[in-house]
Amino acid sequence: MATRLADGTVTLLAHSQTLGVAATQLTLMWRERRVVWLALVLLCLTATSVGTSAIRLSAQAQERQAVAEEEARLWDAQGMIDPHAAAHVGRAIPAPVNPLATFDPGLSDVVGASVFIEGHAQNPARHRPIEEGAALSRFGGFSAAWALQVVAPLLLILAGFSTLSGDVARERLRQELAVGGAATALVGGRLLALATVAGLLALALFGVSLPAILLQDAAGTEPGALLAIGGAYLLYLLAFCALTVAISGLCLSARTSLVVLLCFWVVATLLVPRMAPAVAESLVPTPSAPAFRAAVTEEAESGADGHDPADKRLEAIKAELMAHYNVDDVADLPLNFRGVALEFAERNSTQTYARHFERIYAAYRQQERVQRAFAAVSPTLALQPWSRAFAGTDFAAHLAYLRGVEDYRYRLIQALNHEVKTHKPPPGEHYHLADIATLSRAVVYAPQEQNLAATASAQAPNLAILLGWTLLSLCLTLVSAARLGRVA
Repeated sequence: MATRLADGTVTLLAHSQTLGVAATQLTLMWRERRVVWLALVLLCLTATSVGTSAIRLSAQAQERQAVAEEEARLWDAQGMIDPHAAAHVGRAIPAPVNPLATFDPGLSDVVGASVFIEGHAQNPARHRPIEEGAALSRFGGFSAAWALQVVAPLLLILAGFSTLSGDVARERLRQELAVGGAATALVGGRLLALATVAGLLALALFGVSLPAILLQDAAGTEPGALLAIGGAYLLYLLAFCALTVAISGLCLSARTSLVVLLCFWVVATLLVPRMAPAVAESLVPTPSAPAFRAAVTEEAESGADGHDPADKRLEAIKAELMAHYNVDDVADLPLNFRGVALEFAERNSTQTYARHFERIYAAYRQQERVQRAFAAVSPTLALQPWSRAFAGTDFAAHLAYLRGVEDYRYRLIQALNHEVKTHKPPPGEHYHLADIATLSRAVVYAPQEQNLAATASAQAPNLAILLGWTLLSLCLTLVSAARLGRVA
């Protein structure tokens, strides 16, 4: 019983020492003002960037809504025409604007904002926001996410690089050890103080982003996604806090500590994130847009296009239908063979485009795996995909939009072709006419909502790497604490 009480007393004393050291460190940081002023500058810049981004995203959302409404109006206004002619008229489907792009724009400015759908073709997204020019690039690359990924770690390094190293810190440590301070409590207190600064900084940056996100009518999965993003950033900043304290304890001079930490910061946050995509592209190359278009066009044109009655495959289908309905002439079929040919051609071209696009998407996924390997030397490369995925601004979100549009395009075009197939033109007429608005009313496009569980599952490797960095950094602080008594 006495042993248990003694152990409890020691634990309480250690906790008390840790909290006391943390409070002292926070007081010293506040008195120095260095990090405080830098944090305020960063906060002001982030607030300005977020505000600008929110205004721009709101304008984009309104513009795309207006485009969608105008496209729907023009589509319905075609009136009574040949359904296949309507398929060639086509329409544009704008991409949705994700509210969390205010916090982390990710790839949203460099991927297309709309897809033009038409028969016999699967078009890529076009009208990239980055093509709007200088007005978009005034704060290009700067966002709350970028501030937390790049600038916040630098502020933490500047705040904590000398917390255990240097003559002043060493003298203070000797005094604290002399009065009975435990090495783990001294290191843990400094880590707790730096982690508190990191938490306050993250809270402030998320705080200035939250009103802008709410102005974008965030609802549904956005609150849960924001919590997932926040948790990952806290892990990321904790890793930098622990690493800063550990290196500070392992280096004898503050100068050496600063140089080592700054070198790591440059490599982890600036160099590797820019180098990894180039390496991935060189290892897993993708065809250029002209080469890709030429390959798809060549294969698609070699198949049935629905307009050539001499195509051998169409002749085989025609013979099969005449045998099925026991007629000797295609004109005697109860179906309009033109519609049958159009349905077959659309299915053929869709499968062709799907094969080529899936090869590109598979290459992109392989490039992501190559970039993930670089996360072994850069925790930033583990955080960025997680942040973008939950913000809905990564390529997976864009791909979900493209696939949703393609699904809608195929259903719509085939509905038009089915109308042609089931209605033979009146005697003396070449085409059957139909009201396009009535015909296509049942074919609806609905943007796919984000599935947080699926996103978390896809990003699990990045979270595991981020946890590994955090645990490794914490282990280094334990090593630093173990050496503290000998070095001090």
